[in-house]
Amino acid sequence: MQGEQVQQEPLRWREVHPEALAELRRTWGVIGHSSVMMVAALSLIGTSLTIGYLHMPECVEGGVRLGASMAAVYCASVALWRVVRAMWRALRALVRTRRHRAPSG
Repeated sequence: MQGEQVQQEPLRWREVHPEALAELRRTWGVIGHSSVMMVAALSLIGTSLTIGYLHMPECVEGGVRLGASMAAVYCASVALWRVVRAMWRALRALVRTRRHRAPSG
């Protein structure tokens, strides 16, 4: 046997940049949680639209509709804010990994 050549396996991206990988995993978690909040917002919108079929007093119906609509807007805005913030953090982490890989002059 002539000299055996030992090939080094190339380092995988996730091994080189564990903090960026952690940020991406957090982003996926936030997206999942935000999608649940969006479904809750849609459910609240449906509730506010169908509350009239229960034949409740007008003042109660208006209050329930207003409360459900406000809760839907709150859920949707929080979900959207969390997704935008998580995507920004993930993008920033990826840009940081690109900078660290670039050769320093």
